[in-house]
Amino acid sequence: MKLKCVLSATIAMCLVSGSVSADIIVSFGPPVPSPIAVSSTGVIDVFVHSENSDMLDAFQATVKITPVGASPAGGVKFTASQSDSQLIDSTYVFAGNSLSFNTATPVGTVIASGDTYTGFDATFDFTPITLSSTGLLLFQFELTGVTAGSFQIDFTSATFVKDQSGDLLDPLNVIAFSSTPGTITVNDIAEVPEPSTTIFCGIAAAVAAFGRRRFQIS
Repeated sequence: MKLKCVLSATIAMCLVSGSVSADIIVSFGPPVPSPIAVSSTGVIDVFVHSENSDMLDAFQATVKITPVGASPAGGVKFTASQSDSQLIDSTYVFAGNSLSFNTATPVGTVIASGDTYTGFDATFDFTPITLSSTGLLLFQFELTGVTAGSFQIDFTSATFVKDQSGDLLDPLNVIAFSSTPGTITVNDIAEVPEPSTTIFCGIAAAVAAFGRRRFQIS
């Protein structure tokens, strides 16, 4: 049986990032909501895909949030307790065959400062999955807005292993990947709808109420 703590400790860390060509591509989706308001929470999805049908059986990743420009450090943080909601999503990369899900253990941990997350997961039965050009969920992070500003989220280091049944340190088992950073904006207050949007919603509500009244009378 796989021992998660042993695997995550023994996997060699390897990252090919930025514009370097790689078989596996990791990208961050836009936060929801965007922008995130101070003292509120949001979610950002991370996707993985391959243009060359690469096989994937395990990953270990360190993800970091950094301020952009004059934005303050710690303006947005990983929520301390992550729900690992991707594990029950049908589009998760290891859906139905996740080591973390089957052993009821967290995918990763948030560093005390809240700006760094380290995670690990693998297939439960040693069977690698075949990636395609269709993006699959790799992570689904919960974030908390602290101070207004702009921030970047990206990987600092990670390992992709083709087949855990082989030697984890075998270079042939490591798959290089490239990542596209995500951007997070935190506002002091939640976005207020534009006047035109508010008026339209009011008219729609009035029409719906009038329709219900006519139906009741008839």
